[in-house]
Amino acid sequence: MPSGLRVDTDTWLREYEQSKQAANDVLALIQDRNTKYPSGGPEASRVTATARKKLGTLGTSLENLREALETGANADVTENEKNRRRDMITALKGRREQMLQSLRRDRNKSNRADLMDSEGSSSRARETEQTADLDNRGLLQMQNRVMQSQDNELEELERTVASTRHISLAINEELDLQARLLDDLDEDVEVSHSKLRAASKRLRGVMQRSGSFKCTCLIILLGVILVVVLVLALKIAF
Repeated sequence: MPSGLRVDTDTWLREYEQSKQAANDVLALIQDRNTKYPSGGPEASRVTATARKKLGTLGTSLENLREALETGANADVTENEKNRRRDMITALKGRREQMLQSLRRDRNKSNRADLMDSEGSSSRARETEQTADLDNRGLLQMQNRVMQSQDNELEELERTVASTRHISLAINEELDLQARLLDDLDEDVEVSHSKLRAASKRLRGVMQRSGSFKCTCLIILLGVILVVVLVLALKIAF
């Protein structure tokens, strides 16, 4: 390091070392999370959130270091030293970006695992030829299409059930009508039967009366014949 640097130059270096240490701390957090919680879970999510927060603070610190270097706050720093410090910032930004990418990949894996979990089930769905080549967005779109298809099938089933219900109601109404017609027919048969009994009774009375009349006529006829025979017999005798 060139001699004769001012205090603000030492401050810049101290801030850079603090940023570098922050990057090391984040890397240690990620490694510790991967070792202790390889399967994820709430604790792994908590550590990931802490790491992301520290990386956000690190990004702000690196941007402040870059501005301090470019705005001439370290006027006594040579151009070669500035280039070296620019390289230091670039390298630290690269480490930060790598750790961010690692966290994003882990989050994508976690999200994909959540997407592949069966809803309401402890079993996890297996990858298929359709899902293997899909990223999270594609997998989510595929799930949306499947759910939309299921919704359409449910709507069609609902329409079928409603149509069947209407048919059942119509059949029920027809059965009620037929039952009422049968009841009316029973009443008509009963009335006709009553009328037939009454007619049969009247007919028997007429037949009985007709039989008595015939007997009377026959007796009268026999009496007339007897009288005629007697008259003829008297004439022959005299």
